[in-house]
Amino acid sequence: MKKIDELVNLTLKTCENWIKVDQNGLLCFIDPIDKKEISAHYGATHIATAFILLGNLRDDLPLLKKGKTLLLSVIKRWDTSKLLHSFHADFNNFALCVAFDILKDIDSELCNQIKEKVCSTSDSNHDTVNWLPMRWYVNIKRYEWTTDEKYKNIGEACRSKIKRATNKDGGIEDILPKGKSFNLQYDLATVAVLQFMNCRGLEIDLSKEMGFLLNSVAPDGDINYQGRGTNQIFAWGMWLYLLSSSQDDLEIKKAISFLSNKVAIMLENNNLMLNNSKGQEKHLWWDYHYSSVYTSHFLFWMVLSLVDFQKKAIKTKTSELNDSGVTIYRTANYFISTFNGRKKYLAETGPIISSFWMKKYGMINKGTFGPWLGMFGNKNTYGNVVLRNYIGLLKIKHNKNWSKNRIINRLLPNIESINYIKTIPIISKFKIKEDGNTIIIKFDNSRKEKVVFNFPILDSIINIPEISLLADGEPMMVVNNYKIKTQYGWCSIHQSKISSAKEWILRIK
Repeated sequence: MKKIDELVNLTLKTCENWIKVDQNGLLCFIDPIDKKEISAHYGATHIATAFILLGNLRDDLPLLKKGKTLLLSVIKRWDTSKLLHSFHADFNNFALCVAFDILKDIDSELCNQIKEKVCSTSDSNHDTVNWLPMRWYVNIKRYEWTTDEKYKNIGEACRSKIKRATNKDGGIEDILPKGKSFNLQYDLATVAVLQFMNCRGLEIDLSKEMGFLLNSVAPDGDINYQGRGTNQIFAWGMWLYLLSSSQDDLEIKKAISFLSNKVAIMLENNNLMLNNSKGQEKHLWWDYHYSSVYTSHFLFWMVLSLVDFQKKAIKTKTSELNDSGVTIYRTANYFISTFNGRKKYLAETGPIISSFWMKKYGMINKGTFGPWLGMFGNKNTYGNVVLRNYIGLLKIKHNKNWSKNRIINRLLPNIESINYIKTIPIISKFKIKEDGNTIIIKFDNSRKEKVVFNFPILDSIINIPEISLLADGEPMMVVNNYKIKTQYGWCSIHQSKISSAKEWILRIK
């Protein structure tokens, strides 16, 4: 509790600095980078509700009043905001319902306004799975307020879709039908809201879901190293909530240990990733990212972790099945998490190595790929950085060399080549095994493409790993060639020369 309190106070101080008064005398929650309130998203509703929750919990009347005043300002802008193209209805309705639960015995007039706005605002018009538990809860509240059966039916439809998205091993897909998107951040986000509902009287069995997540925690305490949410703060308030509400003190200590020296730096930089980058760079942010939105969400769920502290235990169990495609290789000496992949995002393709830790060295690499064109990956991607953030084989294509072709030079003496290179990840199966004190990973290039072996190693590592590489049985030199800045900070890229070898064997001693 004390450590979460400290993180709450740190984040609260930053968020309070982002509250401003507009020309109409209303409070706004101004993003420190974009210099405006991101009203289509959910920063203002979440920070207002966080103030209300925390003010009530601590009997801090000025903070409670500030939260109510901001929430009233949000409600006055509500009918305009909800017309914005990307209005996050499920998030905003949910925050208002959470505020209602606290305010119902404090401010009946404000609660009536909340009811009116929530009941006159549509749910979001898509079925992204991590949004569905919030929609479910909102419709539970609508049914309580109105006894209209349609709201009960909407809630049951949400329950059914979440169940369909849940794999037998406890991992939860983020898009239906299955096979399009899976990542740890939005998996745990879904479970966190379901646990929130359990803490309010529902009985949802989360034993497999929680077991899956706990099994995925890396030795450094990280839970958010795979997929579209890699190293974003969005996951962490919800993870603390899950652990705090379910009475898991050991895992809370791991999570706090991972966060403790990172949150202050993130807040100072107006960042939303737990690295040392400046938020203004928006380095490897997705198109929908805003610092104020994710920071307020972090505070909101941390405050809920205090409100619901040890409220509902979860008896966890780990499934022997593996239909989510996350495989954990773990001994006392190493931890490797791999992922079979999904179709929609490069950041979630596979099979890939998502996280690679060895006791001798520390965390070697994690967080493969990143934002890449298409859906939500157009503004802040850096091609060579994203494609090189990958342990495996890269197909290399470059321009033709005409300099030694006598016939071409005789017929076209003035020919000029345009120099270029294409880098294409070879996403293919690999095998991992332990041999004594050595990890062996075999990569397949059965089509005999011209490839290089690519191995990004985090600069934060304790010691440089002792590595060797065989290409069709022949030793291949691996050279530390250059650096990239990934979601976790600077990486040194170790790579081989080009070869068409069929079998590549990496050994790490």
